[in-house]
Amino acid sequence: MSEQATGRTAGKAAAPVVAGVDGSREAHADGALEYAAWQASRRGRPLRLVHGFVPTRSYGPAIAGAEDVPPDAENLVRDAAAAVHRRYPEVNVTTAVTAGSPAGVLVEESRGAALVVVGSPGLGRVVGLLAGSVSSQVATYARSPVIVVRSSGWVPSGDGGPTGVVVGVDGSEGGTAALGFAFEEAVAYGGHLTAVYAWQNLPAGNLDPNGRHASLAEARAEADRLLSESLAGWQAKYPDLTVRHCAVHSFHAVPTLIDEARQAGLIVVGARGRGGFLGLRLGSVGDGLLHHARQPVAIVRGESSEPGGGEP
Repeated sequence: MSEQATGRTAGKAAAPVVAGVDGSREAHADGALEYAAWQASRRGRPLRLVHGFVPTRSYGPAIAGAEDVPPDAENLVRDAAAAVHRRYPEVNVTTAVTAGSPAGVLVEESRGAALVVVGSPGLGRVVGLLAGSVSSQVATYARSPVIVVRSSGWVPSGDGGPTGVVVGVDGSEGGTAALGFAFEEAVAYGGHLTAVYAWQNLPAGNLDPNGRHASLAEARAEADRLLSESLAGWQAKYPDLTVRHCAVHSFHAVPTLIDEARQAGLIVVGARGRGGFLGLRLGSVGDGLLHHARQPVAIVRGESSEPGGGEP
């Protein structure tokens, strides 16, 4: 593995924003790389640009030597770092060319990352060849939050880009972690947040003492109450944010979230849900958003949004 650093030296305690760079010399022009640099700048964190490659050796020790590094790999990440420095000169940038699959390298990097940013298929040059391949693997197994960016024309909110954040709420551990992440992101996205509780079944406690099922109106009122309780503590912590509550009876959470996020700049969901809303694994709502949402999508682990959480 080879590593380089540009810009001022960052403090050792600052976990970086990590972005994967693929084999295109135009990687620096991609929206996902721009997005990662913006995130690093606004968070006051270093940016780590990583290129993963599979050694060409078919046998022998599983350790890459200098002869295995693709000829243009060093120039690739160096050019990407230079492009970031021109746009965000205050960001400390390090680069690494590492033997391993792109997804595996990024998952390993996520152990010490504040955030990992990957691109989506066909729309960009940052790592992410197929939804369900690199981007889905990283979103599923990364230790840190992951944001998948699909637009090569991404523009920061402050420069005329879309504003607002939409977050999925379901009361699970993953949903709680997603809420904290979404409130923090909403500050950078124009100061407003839409919290969506897309419930499929009637909320818990929908029977009265006589065993009578609640009416749909009563169930909606209960859903509103549960959503308000989930948000109360966070709203107290971020009193300047404008928060819209949206409890929706929906059998299809993905289109519900996408519809609510039409004008938003980011969709946030937990890495796991509880079946009625987010499903049991990323493959339900999270994976659906990775395939169909046009906005960046953040997948946040339930165990912790800090580096070093447990396995997904």
